[in-house]
Amino acid sequence: MYGVGTFFAKIVSERDPFIQWIIVNIVGIILCIVIIFKEPQRLWHLHGKILLYGIISAIMVVVGSLLLYYMLNKGKASIVVPLSSIGPAITTILAVIFLKEHLSINQMIGIVLIIGGIVLLSINNQ
Repeated sequence: MYGVGTFFAKIVSERDPFIQWIIVNIVGIILCIVIIFKEPQRLWHLHGKILLYGIISAIMVVVGSLLLYYMLNKGKASIVVPLSSIGPAITTILAVIFLKEHLSINQMIGIVLIIGGIVLLSINNQ
């Protein structure tokens, strides 16, 4: 679903990346309202560090999506979208460093391949 959504986001972003960002956030707000009305008790469990981490996460996702749509406006989807796929590798590296998670050999190889692919895409684009 994400890949198809990003394809359509490229089409909209070519005209105006901010419109695409606004549409995505409006849909997100509507979905949040539905969830809140369905299960309002979930909000009462948010406090302290969990609330802070949630806010940091939301800011990063919102800014990241805006940057993605802006770059889709400026560049080729075939370059921009694969470059944006570094997110899971960053998450995994941060989980290893801060959450003390352990990776298997296959996972380590996967991270190296992701970073290598990003480097190759960057070199070919110049």
